[in-house]
Amino acid sequence: MGSNEREYCKEYTGFEMMLVSACRQIKNDDIVFNAFHWPFLAVHMAKLLHCPDLFFVLEVGLFQDELPRPIKMPYSISDPVLVPNSLFVGDSIDALSILQRGEITVALLSTSMVDKYGNCNTTVVGPYEKPIYRLPGGGGATEIAGMAKRLIWLIDEHIKRKLPEKLDFITDPGYLEGYDSRIKAGYPLDTGPETIVTPFCIMKFDPESKEAYLDALHPNISIEQVKENTGWDLKIAKEIKQIDPPTLKEIEVCRQTMRDAIDQYFILKPEWTTYL
Repeated sequence: MGSNEREYCKEYTGFEMMLVSACRQIKNDDIVFNAFHWPFLAVHMAKLLHCPDLFFVLEVGLFQDELPRPIKMPYSISDPVLVPNSLFVGDSIDALSILQRGEITVALLSTSMVDKYGNCNTTVVGPYEKPIYRLPGGGGATEIAGMAKRLIWLIDEHIKRKLPEKLDFITDPGYLEGYDSRIKAGYPLDTGPETIVTPFCIMKFDPESKEAYLDALHPNISIEQVKENTGWDLKIAKEIKQIDPPTLKEIEVCRQTMRDAIDQYFILKPEWTTYL
């Protein structure tokens, strides 16, 4: 193991920490449903860092076990650069069928807001019939949230507006109203949100109530800071884990991935790119 794989970075942004934490959730033997936006970056990083055998599926029907050559960040799930290295080129029916068969072990999704039961809203702010804002909608995320065995939500800002107690509209299902409500609604038993990753922390879901709770803190973040910026009375694990900072290798790959994303017209806020 190289020295930069053991040494930790001392300066990094919360956004970088979120990407690194999300990347660490992915296992080498996973079959990932790879979604656009921040999941693109986290999966890309995992493949370069610790998951050489990772297999991933894109909603448009591309099945892959390698990154594009030369390595670059696609600008979307429809970028033609993805095609030459794909094992199979099909359509959305092919991609969603492998999801429906229960073969996707983990899916990552980024979202504008998620509630305490892991439900997501990307449809409207305010009443559906007369909203304050109309959002872009779920695309294929509704199917992914409904059928992936492990679902990881990525939230790029830990603020109450993005983590409300209750949503105006449920676009993508988490545990609905908690407890067994997801199962009663007809979703498979072995599916549902596993983790919420934010710049502050990692949240997990209580196995009985299905409510999100604080499981682990990112470095230099306090429990009070997390609770003050969460829209519900966040419960705390009996033993809070402390997450390691990014290693020098992780931050090197993270920052190169962010630069590649910017080159492909991803929009990153200036405060996220301080160290690029």
